[in-house]
Amino acid sequence: MQVYNEPGQAPEKPPIFRKGFPTVILLLAGAIIAVSLVQFNVSPRLQEWMLSVAAIAGGPGFEGVVRPWGDFAPFVLHTFLHGGSFHLLLNMAMLIALGPIIANALGKSVSGSILFLIFFAVCAIGGGLAQMLWYAIEAKDGIAIGASSAISGLLPAVGFIQSGWRGAWSISVPWILINLVLAFLGGDVGMMVIAWAAHLGGLAAGFTYPAFQALARR
Repeated sequence: MQVYNEPGQAPEKPPIFRKGFPTVILLLAGAIIAVSLVQFNVSPRLQEWMLSVAAIAGGPGFEGVVRPWGDFAPFVLHTFLHGGSFHLLLNMAMLIALGPIIANALGKSVSGSILFLIFFAVCAIGGGLAQMLWYAIEAKDGIAIGASSAISGLLPAVGFIQSGWRGAWSISVPWILINLVLAFLGGDVGMMVIAWAAHLGGLAAGFTYPAFQALARR
């Protein structure tokens, strides 16, 4: 889609194509899309292996299961797998909408990009831990995948950038309420089961953003 200015002026490019759009966001989104597309199109056996490597899996049925890349890997890698094209598209739209605000605030240097990736991973880990805790409390088997755990953590960061702690809370409260409703409904929305605990865990981890901003200013 092209955005046009006054007659006679060159068309203005959408924000994602403008010079200065954070490279780290394009690389991260590209990596997530690439891995998800592989997941969608490989054999069921290879899909099962990818899930064993990266999915958050908890409950009695998964006790003692060997994870090919270790027990910690899923807490980050679950963000690279998705439950379908719509799930992937929705998460990437949110990453492209929110991610640049944080990436620009942390700086466009290599160190700023690394800080963003670490922050994204911290949010993913927070979401994964919360989801595993819920599986343990519920004592039922479950598998969770998707980048929404980490993307939930971008919300308080964006709010903090815009107007400090008050902004972080004001932008987070609606998402907290939505996920509490999902929890009340058992996470069922139509034919999908939403990992609401991962959303809340990622959101909570997102409140660590000020520490990353302080590191970036140093």
